Amino acid sequence: MKTKNSPSKLVISFLLPLIVVGLLTACMNNPEVETESLPNQPTNLTEEVSASGEVRPIRWVTLSYANGAADLDVKVSVGDEVSKGTVLVSSNDDRFLTAFYQAQAALERAQFAYNQTTFPPSQALIASAEAALANAEANLDLNDNSEARISVVEAAEADVKAAQANLDDLLAGASLTEKNAAENDLKAAEISLEQAKDAFDLVAPYSGKIVEVYVNSGEAIGAGQPVLILADLSELRVFSTDLSEVDVARLNEGQRAEIVFDALSEQTFGGMIERIADQASGTSSVYYEVTIQLDEVPEELRWGMTAFITFPVE
Repeated sequence: MKTKNSPSKLVISFLLPLIVVGLLTACMNNPEVETESLPNQPTNLTEEVSASGEVRPIRWVTLSYANGAADLDVKVSVGDEVSKGTVLVSSNDDRFLTAFYQAQAALERAQFAYNQTTFPPSQALIASAEAALANAEANLDLNDNSEARISVVEAAEADVKAAQANLDDLLAGASLTEKNAAENDLKAAEISLEQAKDAFDLVAPYSGKIVEVYVNSGEAIGAGQPVLILADLSELRVFSTDLSEVDVARLNEGQRAEIVFDALSEQTFGGMIERIADQASGTSSVYYEVTIQLDEVPEELRWGMTAFITFPVE
């Protein structure tokens, strides 16, 4: 059998929510109700400058043939460790061979000229000059006695003067100016020959690792075309890539830095500012490159890895 709700119960059910809402509103509007105040914020926070960075070796070089080369002989591969002076690539280009022979001949001529001006003339050379003078004088006498034409006699007289001047110069020796000129010509010829020899090969300017090779043996390349990249990976540095002109003004060489590498995000490494660039980099925006020397270089660190750098400042 169904039962009916009493009127009193219906009234209570309707009024109860209204009473609760009223009490809450009263509490919120009561000026005597105080809220708990927030604790004072610390005022001695350390300021810092931050920047993104990139790992790079302190030196690397892209090697190429300035005027191009043909018939290359590549002697190294990516990853090879090489010592300073190692021949990395050779070329059998005929242009290099021609230049070498020309430089060698020029050196021989310069050496002969230098010897002529530096050392006393040989007896054979003096005898030859004296014989030339005697022949010129005999020819002049012959033309005088035969009453030759004036033009013939004048030519014979000129030959005598020339032969006499040659003998006098030979006996007097070269002047200081001639000796200096001959010496400079010899030095220039020696340098040209060395350059002609060096043109065949690309040589490691320092010890390092081959990180890129762009050509294969037997190929020909154009002027200035990259052949390979050699890097000294024994000394890696962190270089900032987006440090603004405002922030760089707050930094000094020797200042400490903290670095977190994206590839080693669970560790923080210490370092010191080794150098601050004197000139701005970038085109669309101005930024300055800061070089950081790490206190410890982790074995996992590689060229090109990215980093986040913080510089505590006063």
